Amino acid sequence: MRTCMTRPATKIALRSIGCRTNQEEMSSLGRSLAQNGHRVVEHERDAEIVVVNTCAVTSHTEAKTRHMLRSIRRRAPRARILVTGCLAQQKPDHLRAFQGVAWVVGNAHKQAIASILNAHEDGTFHGPLSREVPLGIAEPEIAGCGAPMRTRFAVKIQEGCDNACSYCIVPRLRGPSRSASSGDIRSACERAAHAGYREIILTGTHIGQYRDDASGHGLVDLLADILRDAPRDFRIRLSSLNPRDVSNELLALMNTDSRICEHLHISTQALCPGILAAMHRDPGDVERLFARLARFRARHPLMGLGADFIVGFPGETESMFGETLARAAEIGFSYGHVFRYSRRPGTIATSYGSQVDECTKRERSERLRDALAESRRGFARRLRGTRHTVLVESSGPPAGLASNYMRVEVPGANARPNAWCTAEITGFDAVRSRCVGTEVS
Repeated sequence: MRTCMTRPATKIALRSIGCRTNQEEMSSLGRSLAQNGHRVVEHERDAEIVVVNTCAVTSHTEAKTRHMLRSIRRRAPRARILVTGCLAQQKPDHLRAFQGVAWVVGNAHKQAIASILNAHEDGTFHGPLSREVPLGIAEPEIAGCGAPMRTRFAVKIQEGCDNACSYCIVPRLRGPSRSASSGDIRSACERAAHAGYREIILTGTHIGQYRDDASGHGLVDLLADILRDAPRDFRIRLSSLNPRDVSNELLALMNTDSRICEHLHISTQALCPGILAAMHRDPGDVERLFARLARFRARHPLMGLGADFIVGFPGETESMFGETLARAAEIGFSYGHVFRYSRRPGTIATSYGSQVDECTKRERSERLRDALAESRRGFARRLRGTRHTVLVESSGPPAGLASNYMRVEVPGANARPNAWCTAEITGFDAVRSRCVGTEVS
């Protein structure tokens, strides 16, 4: 009797450093690996292969990559390591020299990782990034057959960036802006909704540069197309936008369709015109943005508004930093991310004079974080007594995200993960930075 022998599934652990896009790419890769017969495991000690998606935006994230590779080698000495992402694109030879690293895969070949592993050939896979580099869209995971129930699904609609900010290395490592077709994106959203996901996150390096090659349509047209056929119990969240991307047309669509989350995350980087100009970012974009948002927030006072900031940029004086600090408090962000400026090779700002010392950078980052934390507490106070639809993501007690991106814990609620729960906000847990509410019918 003839028997069919199948090769045991390779056990693979996934690790990611840096931005949310990196994390979402790892989730997508996990699904791709599973579809190719591999088994994704949680712990490195159980893995035969560990995939590390790296970041090179700052020297700190670069150092974290080196530390992670050494830690993996200690914890899982028999595992082979595949390194991918931005640092793999920037320094492939440097990474290949680490013990245990069998593959280095640059961003141009990231979509082929499953095939590279299936080929069982070690090596470095590296090449230039262009508008012709394909942009794959992840398949949603279907609940059942042992798959965990998911609530939110990320669809990568765009990759790369055409801007030339003086501090930023990302265009060199992610390549020029290129977009998935609107048809492919709509199909992915429809499949995700059919699979049971309640929230779609549109992600990319710079989603404001989304442009469908066939129609020329941009982000607002894409949103309208997705919403046209989307179910009512479904919502869309946008990932980070540049100030210029938040147009009157986008805000008008958000105003008329509540399925777009009442939340924007803006890459402001600074709120001082002099620093923005040195960053090669138009200060007028920020002024126009907040004028538009003031009108929008008059109708939607509980919208969530997040921002990214860089402190200690070359030439930033105490007065300039104070301007960003004061404006941030005035605007009233619901949260923010603060980064200390890091010199990146090949960027214009590396050659600037008046570099700010590390001690001052650290002190300014702490002050801005404190101001943003106070702003978040103020936002939470305004939420007290208001009702929000929460997409439950975890139980014990039930907790999840409201449309405005505030995490809400609802003790005693009957809702299970991936269910909607209407909650009235009763307080704020400052330690865990989340609201607390009670379920209402």
